[in-house]
Amino acid sequence: MTVAIGTACCVAAGEEIAGDEVVVVRQSPWVLIGLADGLGHGPHAAQAASAFCRYVEDHASMPIEDLLTGAGEQLASTRGAAAALLRIDESVGELEFSGVGNIAMKAITRTAMPSFCSAGILGRRVRRLRSFRFPISPGDVVLLHSDGISSGFDLGAFRDLDPEEMARRIVDAHKKSFDDATCVVAVVRDRGAA
Repeated sequence: MTVAIGTACCVAAGEEIAGDEVVVVRQSPWVLIGLADGLGHGPHAAQAASAFCRYVEDHASMPIEDLLTGAGEQLASTRGAAAALLRIDESVGELEFSGVGNIAMKAITRTAMPSFCSAGILGRRVRRLRSFRFPISPGDVVLLHSDGISSGFDLGAFRDLDPEEMARRIVDAHKKSFDDATCVVAVVRDRGAA
């Protein structure tokens, strides 16, 4: 299997730079996807989100709970961020998820994926990190989105779109004007599929 990824971001009204950022690292046989939402919006939020993404890029092979802990230490000098990580192992068909704060995960999968982010702010106090593992199969769709997107939407309405278009349409249809809105979509495909 292989993972196709699409992202979209809309900057909060009145701002020039997004306080949300996505990072994607491919190290066969897995892909690591991260989303950070810096506290608030504007340049200081962007600084926190960027610090998270650079740390993830530089330490991507670490276990995801350790990666979040280390990123939290890196963000201590910033205003902090909500952040989440997905690691999808294409060779064994497994997804691992962990996060802090108000990043949401939605999925259309053969196996239910009950999961949640730990309470807190990365770079400040986080009580206890938890990670969740689930089997994943071709045809499954998983996404992360920041709290600048209203969470009540039906992912199934977008399922037939390619990942980039899906992310863009979700942001366009469900963004909140007063906050940065970011969505990253992962679609699992058979390796031979286009």
